[in-house]
Amino acid sequence: MKQINSKFELIGKLNQILKKGQLLTDLEDLYVYSFEKIFLDQIYIKPDIVVRNPSLTEENEIKNLAEKDEIILIERGENIFPPLKNISTPIILLDKVEIPKLESCFDNAIQKDNFLLSSKKFPLSGYGTYRNLASAIQNLFIGKTLSKCQNCTTCSGYCTVNPSFNGVETYSSKGRMLVSRGIMKGDLNISEKVVDIIYNCTKCGLCFAQCFQDLEFHEAILHLRSRIAKSNLVPEIFHTATNNIFEHGDPSAIPASRRLSRVKNYNKLNLPTTAENLCWLGCTVATRTPKTAESLLNILTHINIDYTMLGEEEGCCGYVLISAGLWEEANKVAISAIERIQKTKAKSLITPCSGCYYTFTRLYPEILDVHIPCEILHTSQFLEKLIKNERVNLNPLDINVTYHDPCSLGRHSKVYDAPRNILKSIPNLKLKEMPMNRNCARCCGGGGGLWSYNNNVSLESTQTRLKEDFFPLDVNILATACPQCQLNFRFASRIKNFANRSLKICDITELFELSMECK
Repeated sequence: MKQINSKFELIGKLNQILKKGQLLTDLEDLYVYSFEKIFLDQIYIKPDIVVRNPSLTEENEIKNLAEKDEIILIERGENIFPPLKNISTPIILLDKVEIPKLESCFDNAIQKDNFLLSSKKFPLSGYGTYRNLASAIQNLFIGKTLSKCQNCTTCSGYCTVNPSFNGVETYSSKGRMLVSRGIMKGDLNISEKVVDIIYNCTKCGLCFAQCFQDLEFHEAILHLRSRIAKSNLVPEIFHTATNNIFEHGDPSAIPASRRLSRVKNYNKLNLPTTAENLCWLGCTVATRTPKTAESLLNILTHINIDYTMLGEEEGCCGYVLISAGLWEEANKVAISAIERIQKTKAKSLITPCSGCYYTFTRLYPEILDVHIPCEILHTSQFLEKLIKNERVNLNPLDINVTYHDPCSLGRHSKVYDAPRNILKSIPNLKLKEMPMNRNCARCCGGGGGLWSYNNNVSLESTQTRLKEDFFPLDVNILATACPQCQLNFRFASRIKNFANRSLKICDITELFELSMECK
């Protein structure tokens, strides 16, 4: 058995060499890195310390220290394990693996599987429904994924937030999968560190959507969050959101009386209490992206459609609660929402919020086992129907636009064509695709509760999307179909490096209304 004192002494020496965040000694980190093939090939051999991304100077100092104190030093990716001089010899793993560029990950996968990135038939490999939770967890239990993950480092490249954590594998898709496995098998306990690892995730699905293997990370993470909730360890920010929803009908505690205060002309609408169609704005659209709400209401009024709204009584769909693992609380919110919807006798529900759409169509039935008693349409699907039924005439817009696929609407709900068909239907509008689009679209960083839990990491992901995919296009209009994406892009575009860029961010509904001239 290794001598604890010698390990503590070694940690002290390494702390004098390394910067904060490079030295990994937590049980959860060591557990993740212990699945490197070089350790799996040994019996009862695991790293005592992991050093992440040392500089050349730091590495040389560590090597000198290792040689002087008879410490075993292994570089990640090595296949030969040095002989042990004694059973208490400390083992340091140097992790110098670079975070792969997302583009190179796609290139490798596409070349291997003979798929074209631009193809609309790019596979949704690894994507399952939440009804497959049991299968996903079973895979983790029996270790089915481990043989596929050994020596694989590309998951860090697929992970939206991993670059914000210096590429530490614990905060990658692969790391979260292994931590989930550790919890399921009883190798790890639900600790503060585990909670931080699991909630520092957008649940965007980019990791498993691009992995050409049957690895269902997303389902395992959602399941683990529900277990964390049962252990009463859900981060306090989500309990605050829960209280706000029950008290105000809004996770941000905006009072119901102010819910539509920023939406122009709403008070002038003389809407019936029941109608064929229900316009469900959602919390974020109603309170933070009012222009999207105004555009949708103008369109509905312009075409004389029979519709109503719940107004101040609309409340929240509960997406943030389901995502946080607070399923019991979310169930109460869902049942209440369904009761309010039923009172309108609507046959169709139209929403401009991709999060609400995802919640109503996927999360309610598959997680909470409750169902909305009417057709659910995202605004893009509704507007596409108007175009196909020749209900509208669109005027030319001489503008260049690119479209960002929201994760909730795209990867999670598979709605890719409707938003694009709307933009393509506007005469003279030129749609220029970002290189990472559709199922391959880079996440804006705002989903999965990350916006609330770790706003800095959320915005760093947004900045990456803008820097890597948007600005190289030389297009100044970024359209999306999600209010959270819209907010993230707006906040990120205000940082010093982007402030001088010409950038307009809007919802596709706003462009559609502009083309209709229905103001």
